[in-house]
Amino acid sequence: MSLGARLQTVTKFVPHGSVIADIGTDHGYLPIELVKTGRCCKAIAGDVNEGPYLAAKRSVRNASLMNKIDIRLGSGLEILQPNEVDIAIFCGMGGNLMVQLLQDCSEIVNSLKGLILQPQQGFTALRKYLYSIDWHIEDEAIAKEDGRIYQIIYAKPGKQALPTELELEIGPVLNRTRPTLFKEMIAEFIAKANRSLNGMAKSETAKNTAHYHQLQTYVKALEELL
Repeated sequence: MSLGARLQTVTKFVPHGSVIADIGTDHGYLPIELVKTGRCCKAIAGDVNEGPYLAAKRSVRNASLMNKIDIRLGSGLEILQPNEVDIAIFCGMGGNLMVQLLQDCSEIVNSLKGLILQPQQGFTALRKYLYSIDWHIEDEAIAKEDGRIYQIIYAKPGKQALPTELELEIGPVLNRTRPTLFKEMIAEFIAKANRSLNGMAKSETAKNTAHYHQLQTYVKALEELL
């Protein structure tokens, strides 16, 4: 078992010696890697579905790590007690679902030292929510796996100024640091917006909406980053 580029990038944000919870763990590969490499001393892996929960149990048993990785069945952070872990990791789900899961367990969120988030979409909503609860984005990265670009966000408690609307979508740290895959990511955002614009351009009604003009402005702002 070896992690792909996406999860390998996630591991780099885990502070050494921390206790983590991997929410939506699937096969449990991420916590296994973190414990095996000594980055984590202990981990909790949770999944809301019984199939992945049982698969994770098998993976952890096969890795002989049952004493260090606790597998739990349940939704989001509901599987945790306050102060049980330092870092919660959410990978491979939509940003809006992440917001919902964080809202559902605010007491647990308040006891965390950090969140590592890899949303599939809904970037703006997720980042905006973090700032609304007086958290901020400490660091970010981009990973590419199987031809797809992924954003990874490392957030910590502490109030900071809200990034611009564009930065909430593309990442304030990514915009500042411009890592290797940054231009490729921006090109993807432009292509997606242009597909919507091309579809809307076929209708005079759609072309006269505020949304159409906002999308045009958004594309222009993105193109200036290239």
